[in-house]
Amino acid sequence: MMMVMLVAVLLSLGQSAPVDQPDADKITPLMRAAATGDVKAVNALLAKGANPDLQHDELGVNALMCAAYFGQAEVTQALLARGAKPNLKDSSGASAADWATLGGFDPLAKTLIDQGALLNPFLNVGVMPMWLMDVAAKRQ
Repeated sequence: MMMVMLVAVLLSLGQSAPVDQPDADKITPLMRAAATGDVKAVNALLAKGANPDLQHDELGVNALMCAAYFGQAEVTQALLARGAKPNLKDSSGASAADWATLGGFDPLAKTLIDQGALLNPFLNVGVMPMWLMDVAAKRQ
C-alpha cells in the first residue's frame, strides 16, 4: 500500500519525477515494488519510464532479480513484457534465474531461462547480497 502511495506521488509530480532515484540503500522504487510483488506499482513505474534494467550501484541487483528471489511471477512477467533483460548479471555473476533458484522458485527460474537467462554454475552463493533483498522487501 505504501508503495502505491509513493508511485501516486511520483506520478503526480510530472515528467521531472525521479522514478529511478535510489533511496539511501541505493534501491530504486521499481526494485522495492518488484521485491514486494506490487504489480500495480511496477506497471505504474514502468509506464512513467522507470528503467527495468537499472542495477544497484555496488551490487548489480535489479528489479527482475528482486522479483525472482521472492517468487513474484506476475511482476517478473510484467518486467519481461517491458523489455527487462533476463541475463543481466549482478556483481557476483548471478542472473535473475540464479536468484529465483536461490529463493527456491525453480519454475520461475525455468521461465527466466526460457527467456534467455543463464544459470551460473560457478556462482559463489556466499557472496550474493541476500541481505539487500530483505531490505528491498522491507523485511529488515
